[in-house]
Amino acid sequence: MKSVVIVAGGSSSRFGANKLKQSVFGKSVLEQSVDAFRNIADEIIVVGDYSIEGVKSVKGGATRFLSVKNGLDAVSDKCDFVAVHDGARPFVSPKLVNVLFAQAIKYGSAVPRLPVTDTVWRQDGKTVMQTDRDSLFTVQTPQIFDCAKLKRAFSLAEREYTDESSLYFDIYGDVNFVDGERSNIKITFREDLPEYRVGAGFDVHAFGSGNGVIIGGVTIPFDKKLLGHSDADVLAHAIADAVLSASGNKDIGCQFPDTDPEYKGANSLTLLSQCVDLALQSGFVVVNVSAVIICEEPKMAPYTDEMASKLAEVLKVDKDCVNLSASTTEKLGALGNGDGIAVEAQALIKRVNRL
Repeated sequence: MKSVVIVAGGSSSRFGANKLKQSVFGKSVLEQSVDAFRNIADEIIVVGDYSIEGVKSVKGGATRFLSVKNGLDAVSDKCDFVAVHDGARPFVSPKLVNVLFAQAIKYGSAVPRLPVTDTVWRQDGKTVMQTDRDSLFTVQTPQIFDCAKLKRAFSLAEREYTDESSLYFDIYGDVNFVDGERSNIKITFREDLPEYRVGAGFDVHAFGSGNGVIIGGVTIPFDKKLLGHSDADVLAHAIADAVLSASGNKDIGCQFPDTDPEYKGANSLTLLSQCVDLALQSGFVVVNVSAVIICEEPKMAPYTDEMASKLAEVLKVDKDCVNLSASTTEKLGALGNGDGIAVEAQALIKRVNRL
């Protein structure tokens, strides 16, 4: 039987609020931590005053060590291997959990670790030499052990430990380490909690007399042009609105009104760049953009690669973070009649600072 004890009794003093109740990707930090073990562990125990469906809750202790002990005391007598996990590590993957359980079953213990990549200073003003740093590593949770052996280690402990691996090593003289995950961070400060937002944008421009259309900064030969106050780049406009929407700014019509002569014939990539700057002023950068161009003609597929390159430069992302596709309305409606071009776009942005 596999069990997991999730420690959730801390005060979150460095975070400034209960970090385990903070929302991340639609659920609380603690719920995300719990979900990593569903369908893997046979028993999930949360140490702390929380109520989560399908999870047993027990009282926390005055320290982490005592909280883990309370959790182990509540573990089923049928438990063979037990994982101890920090409730503030919501990004651990089920893949790592499975690997750790398999390793623990084989070797008696499994503790994820990561090499130290930063320069390390000591309080005496000296740095740890590269050769010494190469021998250092940090450990994460979940840490998984033979349940009976871990319980015995706790009963023999003569002091409190900051994690289970150090206790286990002191008692048994050996710990099996496994490669951890960089993404498996522990939420300690507010800056550790990622904030993502999604915005949607839509724009449509009618055709008029002219020669060629500008889409995504690319001039496409055609026997018509798109009508608009600027260069009528419908793709750039839709993406701009998506970025503005996600970052909490007013739409492109408010930012660059068609009654202002300053924007007459303006390059829409320049306008998009200003929208990216507005998002940054609001504390956000673009992560990726997806857009679909809807029209009967001209054909967009031969030009989407070049469009993506130009847009990526303006959005300050890698080219593969701009995904463009083209579609038609199967001859239905105004777009199907060839009256113009529409674009629907979505933008994912993330917070880079908290203003």
